[in-house]
Amino acid sequence: MTKSASSLNRKRTAARITQCAQSLAEERGIDGFTMDDVAECAGVSRRTLFNYAAGKLDAVLGAPPTPDPSRLVEFRAGGPTGRLSDDIKAVVAAVLDSKDASAEEAERVRRLIASDPRLHRAMQDKFANFATFLADALMEREGPDFDPLRARVAATVTLSLFDVALEAYVADPSTTLADHYLAAFDGAAALFH
Repeated sequence: MTKSASSLNRKRTAARITQCAQSLAEERGIDGFTMDDVAECAGVSRRTLFNYAAGKLDAVLGAPPTPDPSRLVEFRAGGPTGRLSDDIKAVVAAVLDSKDASAEEAERVRRLIASDPRLHRAMQDKFANFATFLADALMEREGPDFDPLRARVAATVTLSLFDVALEAYVADPSTTLADHYLAAFDGAAALFH
């Protein structure tokens, strides 16, 4: 099996696990199903399931999006445009474009997060981890003289716009999530100019 075929199979398996976990959570609530139920629904072994998700919350929320490593190398080196705000947009838009979530799936996740404080907290933790990751990438890109607080604020604001974009995407799925995000980013940037 080629590397891309293997990667595609992993992506499909991850999506199937998340879909099953979300369906079970909607039908029964977080406490109403087990990881064995998720494995059975997804058609995978328990061992395989735990290679994809550490627990029910991770299974329901799915794997966080990850930037393409080559884009990160380019970003840390000052690219792709050399203008920080444009480069942040390019990295985040590429991450959003890599997720194949429909508006219905996005709304489902929003409903589930709103229905259980544990899911809400788990999602906040995922965002916090990604914000730290982005702030570290900004510090590496901009060098030791770049204010760490500024990097953290930039990362946090950048990620907070995701929720705005997600809400807009659910309301108008004719525009991609990435395009909604870019509009939200540009709108926020215009406020501070």
